[in-house]
Formats: sequence, structure tokens, C-alpha cells
Amino acid sequence: MDEREAMIALNLVGTIGGMKMAALMERFGSARDSLHASGSALRDVGGIGPVTAERIAAVRDGKLLTEELTKASKLGVTILTLLDPEYPERLRTIDYPPPVLYVRGAILPCDELSLAVVGSRRGTTYGRRVARHLAGEAAGAGFTVVSGMARGVDSEAHRGALQRGGRTLAVLGCGVDVAYPPENAKLADEIAGNGALVSERSLGTRPFGQNFPARNRIISGLALGVVVVEAGERSGALITARFAADQGREVFAVPGDIANPLSRGTHRLIKDGARLVEGMDDILDELGIDPSRLGRQGATGGACLPVAEKRVLEALGFSPTSADDIVHETGLAPQDVAAALGSLELRGLVERSFGGYVRRSKEGG
Repeated sequence: MDEREAMIALNLVGTIGGMKMAALMERFGSARDSLHASGSALRDVGGIGPVTAERIAAVRDGKLLTEELTKASKLGVTILTLLDPEYPERLRTIDYPPPVLYVRGAILPCDELSLAVVGSRRGTTYGRRVARHLAGEAAGAGFTVVSGMARGVDSEAHRGALQRGGRTLAVLGCGVDVAYPPENAKLADEIAGNGALVSERSLGTRPFGQNFPARNRIISGLALGVVVVEAGERSGALITARFAADQGREVFAVPGDIANPLSRGTHRLIKDGARLVEGMDDILDELGIDPSRLGRQGATGGACLPVAEKRVLEALGFSPTSADDIVHETGLAPQDVAAALGSLELRGLVERSFGGYVRRSKEGG
């Protein structure tokens, strides 16, 4: 078992997060040596009690690791560790980053330009509409939208990004193979196809309540800033905002109806110094980003395009090309070409012309 595999094995224990992993590494020098340390030596490490020491011993022989790696492969799930260059750089900078991430979909370099949009599970019609609108604006400006796929505001944020043809990351408090909430199973598939489902929890982990506050630090850690849309005084979204402030991320809040209890959390954030948000311009101004330098193609250079869309875009020039010719050139199925063209139109990268499709000269280069 190599160092990377040992790190994944330790993560299977379920009670070893970034802080405990760091303590083990400091004491024993590596994940491998931590895995093979004696029970008494493990119990000497702060935060590692008898139960956790026993669980470490249970994963030592590698059987559970092999089962996990096999299951991940069958499900098309990627497991990233802090040792992997593909691990998100922004998340790597937080205090005690999660040592292991499960990814269903793909995290791409362009996802470093990301914005978290979070809020109440009981979001009002106003809150859900604002979340969808802001997320769509962010996606249109080239941002990847990060949220937690919870009911209410979070789900609408993901939908807003997807409807605009953008990328979105959903950070879960359960395994990436667990549909939670169950009514979001279709949404989860759409997110995995246009971004990723992300979790530090091993496959099959159920959505236990204690998992969600910890996942909030990943939501904020992945993003440049966090926008809170409707939050009660004890909302989980406020936990995300606190993590964001601690991590040096910008905190934004959307004002609401003063008679609505779900406005109390956002109004408190504004009183405490969060930037009041009325639109994407407020966010870009606070982040110090020139809007003219953004836009999906300008921000990413095509790096975030799915494979089919990239192939279709490469087949297009500035003279009209018919859909049939694109099918012939790319070898893709007609329905896949049609779907890719529709998405590329939404992204503003291609446009219909008499006789077929062309790249937009401003972005397409």
C-alpha cells in the first residue's frame, strides 16, 4: 500500500478529517506509518481515542480499501487526495483541508473561478428566484457555481447555473453515490455531467446531520466568495459564511423582506460587514474583477467544455457548417451534436447562420 492509498484507507475510518490527519502525520511522519502504528501509539495522538484506533486497525490489511477502489471504479467516481495534482488548489489552502475527496464528474482547472451560492432549505419563492438568477448571472460571467444541493436555495442555485450552460459543483454531506435529498437524483446526474458532485465521505455514507456543518467548510473553501440568499438566525448557510470569513473568502448577502424570519440571518451578515448584493456587478466589484475580462469562453478558453462540445466547437469555423457536416466531421451521433450545439449557443460560443452554424468571432477565435 503506497502513501496515497494509505491516506484513502485512513479516510475510510470515517472520523479522521483534516485536523486528525495532520496530527497523525506530525506524530508518525506519513499516512502509511500512521496506518501501521500500534494501538497505544495511536491513542497518544490528540483526538485519536480507543474507538478510532480500533477502526484504524480494521483498515490496515487493505481489504476495505480494495473494495472501495473497486466500487469507485465501477461507479466512475474519482478519488483525489492531497497528494494528487488534480486536487483543487483553492481548497488546498484552507486550514486542515479534507485529505480525501470523492468526485463524481470532474473538477477542472477553470473551477478555480468559482462562487458559492447558499441559503435556506425553506427558501421562499423570492429566495429561490434570486438564487437561480444570481447563479445564472455568475455562470454567464464564467464562474463555476458551488452549493450544497440541499432543498430550497441550494438546489435553485445549481439549476440556475445549469440553465445558463455553466458548470456547478455540489458538495455533499453523504457519499457521492447517495441521492440526497432523494428528489434531487435527476439534478445530481445533471450536475455530474456539467461539473461534479464532491464529498469527503466514503461511498455509501448516509446523510447524517453531523456531516453537514463539516461539508460547509468545503463549499466556502472551493470558492472566491460566498453569497447567502435567505438564512434564519441559526441557518447552516451562516455556518458557511463564518467558514468563508475564517478562510479569507468574501462574504455577500442578499437583503430580503424585513418581516421574513429568513431575512434575519442575511441582514445580520450585512450589519456585520458582508457586501449587500443586488446583482452580479456588486460581486465582481468586491472581488476586484473587471467584467470585460470575463465570459465563459474568455474565462476558460474552452477548458471547461465537455468533450462532445469541444469536438463540435473545433469542427466549426467562421463559415456556416451544417449539422450534418458536423456529424460527419466529429463522428458523434446526430442527437449528441444537436445537444452540444444547443449548449454552445447558450454559452454564446456559436450562433446559427444561414446555411448552418458558425463560431462567434468575438469569443471563438
